[in-house]
Amino acid sequence: MMPPLIYSSDQNKYFAEELASFIGTTSCDVRQMTQHCHLYLSDSGLSFFHPEARSTKKFKIDFNSGTTRWRINRADHEKLIKKALGKHEAPLNILDCTAGMLQDTLLFLSLGHKVTAVEQSKILFCLLNDAINRSNDQEIFKALTLINANALSYKAKAEKFDVIYFDPMYPVSKKNALNSGQLDYITKILATESIDNDPIKDFEVLSSMPIKKMVIKRPIKAEPFSKKINYQVLGKTTRFDVYI
Repeated sequence: MMPPLIYSSDQNKYFAEELASFIGTTSCDVRQMTQHCHLYLSDSGLSFFHPEARSTKKFKIDFNSGTTRWRINRADHEKLIKKALGKHEAPLNILDCTAGMLQDTLLFLSLGHKVTAVEQSKILFCLLNDAINRSNDQEIFKALTLINANALSYKAKAEKFDVIYFDPMYPVSKKNALNSGQLDYITKILATESIDNDPIKDFEVLSSMPIKKMVIKRPIKAEPFSKKINYQVLGKTTRFDVYI
């Protein structure tokens, strides 16, 4: 069952009702604020609260500050991901199968590529759209198409893409720096929507698409999904498995 969407004032009521209809939930005003799982729409944007999250703060995506903004500003220094994409004469058309918080998609956009980012979660999709609307840099999003769907449904459209990018959720780890905050909240969102994909099965479908190159982001010590890797780009904690 989807959590309710609570709005802070009557000024936000109409938009809250539209969002609630899209997500498949109900909307109510702030007087019914609850400590149970809910979405919250205020003048400052859309956020998500889960009582069992490690962070006591509501989860909100922000492209104007923090590590995401820092990575965008230094996109040219992201040597691993640039090497994984390889040399190219023109901007690439990339299908990001796991939009997540758009962190890698934003790097692709910063490097001048065109991206179709697919996010299966309705809650995360709405949080991303809200963050994009609040962004101080609208120019970077002109080459982005953000879609709420399962990426496997793009099999018939795969020919129009140069690269498929697949970054399935990492296994929960105490060593993961985001596990106490952002990643934990994303895990809670997926659980709330009963989204539990099998990355190996997803890989099998995606790899059958008629695509020039497939780039898989994996933990450095994780087993590859297939032994038919053309090459790997290795970092300290992350690697990219590239299939051509």
